[in-house]
Formats: sequence, C-alpha cells, structure tokens
Amino acid sequence: MLAYEVRMLMTDKLQLEDGTQLVVPPAFRREIYRELGISLYSNEAAEDAGLRWAQHYEFLSQQMAQQLGGPTEVRVEVNKSSPVVWLKTWLSPNIWVRVPLTEIHQGDFSPLFRYTLAIMLLAIGGAWLFIRIQNRPLVDLEHAALQVGKGIIPPPLREYGASEVRSVTRAFNHMAAGVKQLADDRTLLMAGVSHDLRTPLTRIRLATEMMGQEDGYLAESINKDIEECNAIIEQFIDYLRTGQEMPLEMADLNSVLGEVIAAESGYEREIDTDLQAGEIRLNIHPLSIKRAVANMVVNAARYGNGWIKVSSGSELNRAWFQVEDDGRALSQTSFSICSSRLSAVIAPAVPAAPGWAWPSCSASSTTITGCWISGKASGEGCV
Repeated sequence: MLAYEVRMLMTDKLQLEDGTQLVVPPAFRREIYRELGISLYSNEAAEDAGLRWAQHYEFLSQQMAQQLGGPTEVRVEVNKSSPVVWLKTWLSPNIWVRVPLTEIHQGDFSPLFRYTLAIMLLAIGGAWLFIRIQNRPLVDLEHAALQVGKGIIPPPLREYGASEVRSVTRAFNHMAAGVKQLADDRTLLMAGVSHDLRTPLTRIRLATEMMGQEDGYLAESINKDIEECNAIIEQFIDYLRTGQEMPLEMADLNSVLGEVIAAESGYEREIDTDLQAGEIRLNIHPLSIKRAVANMVVNAARYGNGWIKVSSGSELNRAWFQVEDDGRALSQTSFSICSSRLSAVIAPAVPAAPGWAWPSCSASSTTITGCWISGKASGEGCV
C-alpha cells in the first residue's frame, strides 16, 4: 500500500482505469501530502529531520524496490509518537520521502508484548515441568542407590519416564535383587558354617569330660580352645546381625555405654570412664552400639596391657564415643587392613589383629548412619 501511494505521488501523470493519462496538478499533490503527513527533504535537510537516527532495513528495501520497479532505500525511525518511514526511490534519487505511520502507536505494541511474554512464560514453565517429570525417576533412583549403599535393599522401583531412564531403572532393580540375593546367600552360608562348627565342638567338649584325672590339664586346655572357638562363632553371628535392618529408637548413649562397662568390668579388668555429664539423646539402635562397644572392649582387653578407657561426648549436631587401650600400636597399613570388613580373612597376617571385632563395629556404624574411625593414641596404644 505504501509503495502504491509513493509511486502515485512521485509521478506527474496518473493512469486512470480506462487507460487515459491524467496530469496531476502540483497543488493537488501538495494537498495530498498535507493530508497524509508526507513531507519531502533533501539529503542535508533529511539528516537534520531525523534521518540520522533511522535504521536501514535491507529486506524492506528489496520489497519496496520490487513494488516501485527500481532501486529503493528504506529506513525506519522510531520516535515517541509513531514510527516514521524514510524512502529514497529511483524516481527522485535526491529526495527523501518522510512518511509517518500515524495509525501505528507505541501503545499498540503493549498487547503484543504482553501476549509474547505470557507465551514465553508458559513455554518456560512447561519446559521446567517437563524436566521435573523426566528427572523424578532419577531422584528415586538416587535415593534407592543411597539406601543400597547403607545396606538397605529397597523394594523394586517403578519403571516410568523416558525409555533410557526406564532401562536404567530396570537394570538397577536387577542389580538390587542380585545384591540382596548375595547378602542372603552370605548370611545363610555363614550361619550354616557357624551352626556346623558347634557340633564338633560339642563332641570335643563331651570327650574331654570323659578324660581321666591324669589328663585334667589337657582337658582344661582343650576347653579353653573350645571357648575361644565359640567366641569366634559368636562374632560371626554378631557380624551377620549387624548388616540387618534394625529399627531405631531414642536412647541415651551414656546409658548404653554404662551397661557395657558394667558387664565387662569385674575382678579381671577395670575400665576407666570419661563420659560426658548428663544425657546424650540419640536416635540409635542400642543393641548395635552395645555390640560395637563390647567388641572394642574385648579387643582392648585381649591385645592391650590392662588399661582400658571409654569416653563419650557431643559437639554441634553429632555425638561420639571411643575406647582406648595401652597395647602395642599398629602401623598405618595395619590399621587400614584391620578396618576392612574382610580383615578376618587376612587377620593372621597382621600381628595381634582384632579379627571380626573391627569390621563388626564398622558395619554397626554404617547401619546407624555414623562413621567408624580408628587410629593411634598418643604414644602407644589404640583408639
């Protein structure tokens, strides 16, 4: 439309519908210019009138050139009232035509801006919701993996989401089922071995009862070996129980430690204490703590030189307890070996190794969401 108006106004003759040529008087053209707000400028005057602030648009120039049949330059100036189009055509190469688009105002773009903003917000919100839905199975998978790391096998996860996520979830369910099967097989194997070992030990004990008085010292030595074997079997069973899921309850850590100290103290040994004053209320499984402390106290009595100390305390949002002895300190390599859950297998290679006590304590600390730290005391001894 704009190209048609410019072509009509920039020519001296106007062709009518019947094909006749009509000369357009200059006064008539000036009146049309005034009504439409169109004004003509030279190159210098156009620069002062706002051409210098106008932006050239190559696409509009090409479109206008096709309509006018010759080279045309189009620039658009945006001011506070309405946009202004500057035209230089091949019909008048030294004249700039200024055409204000009075029908377009800044306020006309407000609904467009609002609609565009609303569409963008909806698109962003939809994308965020889509990503959340796609990531939800990954969050469930992360939580289940952390549970498996703590020794708790969760029920099979629901397979949903993208095909890749479903494949990962399916593989995780297979893995968790395999881990549970291995744990069950291990428990069954170790329980069976522990049970089967008690049968020959019982026979040996009965045989020692039938020995004569002259072999009393030998019978006593055999009975001590049997008691030690029974203690090892009990450690096997305690280790198996440690890996099971156990309900937690609010309990006083000092009371739990006190029960173990009272049970392990006696004529044979005396245990020093340095427990924090008052109660240390924690969400724990008391039996697991008792097993861990009892294992450490037995270790300290067996491999120490008689001095044992049990301490406890709390700081910030955590609590702690420790068992110290004055036995021969191990090297850092030996500490790393003994802290492993497989230390019972290689314990004979480590002098004065604690056997199943340390891995049992480590398993207990993992079950109750704690940490198990071992190290050297100041000077000699272990903590």
